[in-house]
Amino acid sequence: MSIEVQAENLNQDGSVTIKIDGKDVKFVKESDLGAVKSALDGKEKEISKLQADLATANTKHDESHQSLLQERAAKEQFEKDARESATHKTRVGELETELAGLKTSSGETVTKLTDRVRKVLVDGYKIDADKIKDMALEDLERTEQTLQLTGATPFAPANYDGKGGGGGSGGSLDGLSPMQLAVKGYEEKGKSK
Repeated sequence: MSIEVQAENLNQDGSVTIKIDGKDVKFVKESDLGAVKSALDGKEKEISKLQADLATANTKHDESHQSLLQERAAKEQFEKDARESATHKTRVGELETELAGLKTSSGETVTKLTDRVRKVLVDGYKIDADKIKDMALEDLERTEQTLQLTGATPFAPANYDGKGGGGGSGGSLDGLSPMQLAVKGYEEKGKSK
């Protein structure tokens, strides 16, 4: 089979276009095919290198994305912890204020109780106030307990209503005349000497 080529079928690049079965078919020189093939070989290597670089870039992108997600999650956790910390800090402040109030109230109560126990010891047990003026509440309570264990009782205040009381002789004074009361008082005074 031979094919004749006419001048009108020659292209400027040295190729020939021929109609076969109604379709244009382009023919090129074998030397041109070799050049194209060697150029394609270089392009294939370049494409392979670009694909490898793209895979490396995608891997780095995925790692960066993962790192970003982890940092975002850590930031959200930090913000949540910071909000909770602020809430706890507020609550701690409230509790400190409440505790300060309770300490003040407790201190006032302890002071009042200390003064009362001291008054009982001074007025009731006739202990010298100067000897116990610097004693703490616990020491005052121990002193009172010791006095009670030894059988000491607080002196009852004098009862001047005529029904007995105090540290008198214990007899009834009802119905006695003033003279009888005076005599009885002198007698009692004489007994105590």
